[in-house]
Amino acid sequence: MASAALLVGSLGVAHAEPATDDATALDFPADFKAPFECGLRVTYSTYQDHDFNALDIIRADGGQDLGTPILASAPGTARLTEGPGAGLVVNIDHEGGWQTRHYHLDTRTVEDGQRVEQGQQVGTMGNTGVSSGPHLHYEQRLNGTAQEIVVDGEELAPYPFSYHEKYFISTNGCDGEQPPVEKEETSLAYTGPEVVSNGEPAELSGTLTDEGDEPVADRTVSFTLGTGDSEQACEGTTGSDGGAMCVIDTVDQPLIDDGTVPLRLDFAGDDEYEASSHETELRITLETELEYTGPASIANDTAAELSGTLIDETGAPVTDQTVAFTLGAGDSEQVCEGTTTADGAVTCTVEAVDQPLTDETTVPVSLTFDGDGFYLPSEASAEVLLEYVTGSAFGLSADIPVLGLPISIGPVPESGEVRTAHAEETEPSCLERLGSTLVTADVLCAQVVSDTDPTAATASANVSEARIGLAGLSLIELSGVEVASISTCEEQVGSVDMTLKVAGVPIEIGDTPDLEIDVDLGITGARLVVNEQIVEEDGSLTVNGARLTAPGGIDVVVGSATSAAHNCA
Repeated sequence: MASAALLVGSLGVAHAEPATDDATALDFPADFKAPFECGLRVTYSTYQDHDFNALDIIRADGGQDLGTPILASAPGTARLTEGPGAGLVVNIDHEGGWQTRHYHLDTRTVEDGQRVEQGQQVGTMGNTGVSSGPHLHYEQRLNGTAQEIVVDGEELAPYPFSYHEKYFISTNGCDGEQPPVEKEETSLAYTGPEVVSNGEPAELSGTLTDEGDEPVADRTVSFTLGTGDSEQACEGTTGSDGGAMCVIDTVDQPLIDDGTVPLRLDFAGDDEYEASSHETELRITLETELEYTGPASIANDTAAELSGTLIDETGAPVTDQTVAFTLGAGDSEQVCEGTTTADGAVTCTVEAVDQPLTDETTVPVSLTFDGDGFYLPSEASAEVLLEYVTGSAFGLSADIPVLGLPISIGPVPESGEVRTAHAEETEPSCLERLGSTLVTADVLCAQVVSDTDPTAATASANVSEARIGLAGLSLIELSGVEVASISTCEEQVGSVDMTLKVAGVPIEIGDTPDLEIDVDLGITGARLVVNEQIVEEDGSLTVNGARLTAPGGIDVVVGSATSAAHNCA
């Protein structure tokens, strides 16, 4: 063998290059084994400005790098050297001009010039020289030039620029047997939503990493939601970041007391990686919907049975859940609660409604379900009508536009327009005496009484005596006039009672509404109607005890009462 030349490498260490034998040089790389014990799984990388065709190698099995045995890739002669950058070095000169180099060793177990065999330990992995951590700097050179590295006949190029992208398993020292497979541990983590909803799709995701917390790509991860007959499964493939995702099209899980459902992630493992799994719990929720189904109208001082229904987003009833009802707003709020039945129905009772009458004559009602671990909260609102009454009454009114002495009276006494949703009584002071040249009356009274259980309004007018005497008109005398208009949610009733004389002749009036007195009143076109009943546009019933009309705009009413009940159920 020719004498070796002495070279200085880029890491500041002198190397003796072996003599060459061109006849065997090109065939030798196929015989190189990995410089590690049988079955050890390692990962490798390079970096920018690294020595050409040089690799840094560390363990990929989770073991400790420092002290890992370094073996001869092929038989040859050990050459020991060291330098400030490479640290402790063992180079091995092989036949055919080949050389393998091992830098940054912690210890060396051979002597300089010692013959070594393939698989013989020559040192241990270390961190000597310029090194960022324990690793093996490894090269394969031919005639002093670094070659693309080959292990067991497999080229390792192109080289990755970070660990845990590429791996190989050493067969050195296996004596022709397959090396024991040392699979790398893996772990799974769930990264998807913590809450999913029945009836909705669920996008589940997780990550698969190795024992070095590096992502594991191109592996199948299965996701299983639920257990037993309720299992729902999907699969995803990990990407370069180790993330996998899959979608369960429609979540369908049973209600559990705590509102959770188990989720399991599984990786089955393969020739390189151990199997792993991860279990967690997701909260299963369903959206809910409330609807008011109670009465359209309510009345003060009476009980109101409010009701509604609670269903989930699939339309199924939600049972055994508390729903709160709020009637009114602000200071007028009245609250009750109920529990849903098997059909999702819920009722509760406000024992005595007490709500103000607004311009809109409505009362807001709201339903609230707070939700639980399974069902999401929901609300509903509605407007219900508030029953109320109106009424008015007066004793007498007169409009007599005669030439020379026009008369306009009242109406007197007058209750005014009553509008209320509560029990009230409106009664102005009676008028003892009303006198004019054409119309006189004694003791005139008016009253409106409202009630709430049931809703009712009674308007009444009373006149002790009245006398109408117009020029050319027969004298009309009335006494004991009693007029009433009564309205409830069931009916309206008008009544009149009096004693009537025309020109001194008593007239029987009976109880017939709109009775026109068929006598000669002395003025052509004059009409006298008793118990006149008029239904107004708003539904009010006006009852006039006696009404005299005559040409020229003459209009005299003795006793008038008006009432109505509104927003009745």
